Amino acid sequence: MAKLWRRPTKDEPKTPPVREADLSTLRIERPSLIFLSGFFTTDEKPEYTRASLRAMDDVLAARPRDASPVDVYCWSHGGLKDAFNLAAYTVRPGSACSPPVKKLAAGLIMPLVVKDFKLDAKGNATGTPLPLDEAKKNLRNITFFGYSAGCITAQECFNASLKMMQQSGYAEKDARDILSEVVYIGAGVVSRPGREKDRFTSLFLEATNDRIVRFKNRLWAPLRVIFSRFAPRLKVQPLSGRAAIITAAVSKRGYETKQRNGKTVKEKIRGMIPRWMLVKSLHELPRYMTQDEELSPFAKMVHYGIANAVARTGPVDPIRLLDPPPGTDEKTAAAYREKISKAVVKPKRR
Repeated sequence: MAKLWRRPTKDEPKTPPVREADLSTLRIERPSLIFLSGFFTTDEKPEYTRASLRAMDDVLAARPRDASPVDVYCWSHGGLKDAFNLAAYTVRPGSACSPPVKKLAAGLIMPLVVKDFKLDAKGNATGTPLPLDEAKKNLRNITFFGYSAGCITAQECFNASLKMMQQSGYAEKDARDILSEVVYIGAGVVSRPGREKDRFTSLFLEATNDRIVRFKNRLWAPLRVIFSRFAPRLKVQPLSGRAAIITAAVSKRGYETKQRNGKTVKEKIRGMIPRWMLVKSLHELPRYMTQDEELSPFAKMVHYGIANAVARTGPVDPIRLLDPPPGTDEKTAAAYREKISKAVVKPKRR
């Protein structure tokens, strides 16, 4: 079954380097980043989990040096059988939720919004709703970063939480309002943003030449696929007061440049499709989560978005998540702000 992973605490042995988080006793009490990984990160591949946690450390390095600590977790999938859960969601995006993700929602979100939360023998939630302001404050500690299949995990988590909150006594309107305090950033989105714009406070990143994203959109958003052929440049478009979608074409280049120990190095991007097939998926995580402006128009967006999300103290506009965080080099920040300002699509006047 899919699992949530963490690093050992200071009081635990350093081996193994990753440990399963006990969702039955977990309590999020400070800013936490939960990486909802892609389909190839499974329970049987702890090396992928370790790599995922290290990648989140790199992302968090964009924060100010004196920033408060952030707890980092990583979600792994149970195996190839989880593909059926993903298919079920794409057909029923308004309600679908697999048992593993319901367990995730019950451990992560429900203790923060319901006092004495429990699931009875039939799987129904019981407990006492917390005051709205308290529940909202608690959920500001949760930031989701989803990639590929992990984007569907995030949406299943919303469905499960909304249902359990209503079972516990919340009105649907109040439950949705509270859940909007969670920030979610999705990269290589394979879910359906058009149906998810009034859920968590969300940023959806989709490359217009990402073959996996394009296949998904041919099924559920065919007009967007057609128009994206003629609009490869960066576009930041609000979907609602809680969500925005960011689209652009990414480079086909096979490496990413990074700064390491004060030097610029090239790091190879591992393709998802074998070389002999002579095509590239352009769905790889570095094409979304990078600081290399020549590789991707999305450069710095994930880093800055997460830095702002984990530092939030109140509701946040999704577009504001894209701001350079405090401490960013002014020259870098100025160039980045110009890029974003040119890309934002202003709502049409009625």
